[in-house]
Amino acid sequence: MQAPTTLDDRFKDPRFTRAILRRLPAYLAEQRWFTSKGKEIARCAIQDAHIVTADTALVVIRVVFADKSEEFYQMPLAQLERVPDQRKYLKCTPKMILLKVPGSIFIVDAVPLPAFRRALYEMVRNGVDTNDGINCECGKSLRYAPNTMDSIVPSIDTSNTAIIFGDKYFFKLFRKLDPGLNPDLELVRYLSEKTAFANCPPYGGSLGIGKMTDANYLNLGMLSGKVENNGDAWEYFQELTARYFIGDGEVDEETLARVRLLGQRTAEMHQALAQGTGDMLKPAPFTPAYRTEIIAAAQKLLTRQVAELRNKAADLPPEMKAIAEQVLDLEPSLNKSITRLAELEMELDLIRIHADYHLGQVLVTAEDFVIIDFEGEPLLSIPERRRRRPALKDVAGMVRSFHYAASAQLLLNEETYAGYDQEKLSGRADEWYKTVSQVYLDAYFEACGNASFLPASDEDRKSLLDLFVLEKAVYEVAYELNARPAWLGVPLAGVLGVV
Repeated sequence: MQAPTTLDDRFKDPRFTRAILRRLPAYLAEQRWFTSKGKEIARCAIQDAHIVTADTALVVIRVVFADKSEEFYQMPLAQLERVPDQRKYLKCTPKMILLKVPGSIFIVDAVPLPAFRRALYEMVRNGVDTNDGINCECGKSLRYAPNTMDSIVPSIDTSNTAIIFGDKYFFKLFRKLDPGLNPDLELVRYLSEKTAFANCPPYGGSLGIGKMTDANYLNLGMLSGKVENNGDAWEYFQELTARYFIGDGEVDEETLARVRLLGQRTAEMHQALAQGTGDMLKPAPFTPAYRTEIIAAAQKLLTRQVAELRNKAADLPPEMKAIAEQVLDLEPSLNKSITRLAELEMELDLIRIHADYHLGQVLVTAEDFVIIDFEGEPLLSIPERRRRRPALKDVAGMVRSFHYAASAQLLLNEETYAGYDQEKLSGRADEWYKTVSQVYLDAYFEACGNASFLPASDEDRKSLLDLFVLEKAVYEVAYELNARPAWLGVPLAGVLGVV
């Protein structure tokens, strides 16, 4: 009797791989996790195929585009040979079928298959180091967990794939792969296992190709403790702003208490990150060269975004056009605000930071917050995301997020507030933003004290914070101009607020 053909055997057959590669461009265009749908694919190649079980594998695909750029993606694949299994898969997840061989096998995404998910968990739980390049690490929080665990795939709309094991652990399967140690894995692992910071998910383990110290290490997946929560802070603050706008009073004490706590937790995160050691975590000095670099980057961003705003200002509605012209007229003042930083001889340490910090990156628990998603700005390369930066860059991101929280309540619920005095609502939104931001900043600076990652003087702290708030608002202008023109007033007001 002939032995069954394993998936490993099939990948050694050129006819099989050619059939997969022919199908890939159309298949990728249908997948939520494929981030370059607007780009023309020139060709695809199978970079690696790492066997998990006889019928499943973790496959790395190289996608080459017509403009010569390329990206790498992880595709967990399985072969289905039994007709009942094929029918069940076809009924439940038809868009995840990569290849159908008439009268033979289906090649499908392996994530919907419980046996594959169980095998992944067991690999991480046992710290498996395979012979074909896969390396797994079991973290402290997983070492006393069961050897195997059931799982579900939640319907979360993200660019990665989520798996929940036993309602206790959250596994993030990275889809788009960038060489180097992913900051989310690196920082959660460090904060959870090397510091006393308790307001991030506990590190459970990881799955990758190569060693973490390798420059070309590929993170395939990360396991962390599942955080019981009531949603993210963006949703929570939308509830708080709704309550505020319906009334006529000041910002309520629940809001202020939560904001103070968030300021304190932000400070504690930075204090923990500032304790880092080693080449990529140890603080570094804020040198004149670095100051020159961030000033040049901010000026370049301002020049580019102002030019785009000027080109499109004529087509804006009259009220929005008036605000845009105010910003355009202030370009020299904005440049002066940026270059003024060059005159300040401030001393501080650069540290690893969250680097994409806003209300959506914070989970709300019954009485606290948990900070998640330390991946950094997704459009940057891994080495760029792992750079040390001023801690106030995170703080500026949260300040801008508070501004959006107040404005979004009105923009997303126009019918609710249609009968209200719009000028009064706008004034109240500005008052909420200013009050909440100041309470957050006061709590943050009080908790930081004389931390080495902050300038010593209040004036220097304000100058550096203003630079990053301005830079963030300027970045948002171009985004809203192209994606949500009705929201353009939010970042424009943010720019004017700094000046």
